[in-house]
Amino acid sequence: NSVRGYDFESIGEKNSSGSVIGGKHLISGSVEYEYPIKESWGVAAFIDAGDAFNNWGDVNLKYGVGVGARYRSPIGPVRVDVGFPEGSFNDATFHLSVGPDL
Repeated sequence: NSVRGYDFESIGEKNSSGSVIGGKHLISGSVEYEYPIKESWGVAAFIDAGDAFNNWGDVNLKYGVGVGARYRSPIGPVRVDVGFPEGSFNDATFHLSVGPDL
């Protein structure tokens, strides 16, 4: 869930059969800009990057870009995002998040 644009548990080291098995280390980061459009509403644009890996020499960052809607509700922020993996605007993923970031 750290690199929007990619499916859950789809980034990381792979075993001999090609299945993703994750990694001992995780690196991720995001840059997001939110623009308020009404009192409780906003829109956002973001770029995410990250990877899961076992050895620091094997880092292969994946990048995702996208847009989203933000609603500041009484229970905390509600975020709906559409993310795209690097180089593919035909393969969108949707992300829903409710409550504050941890």
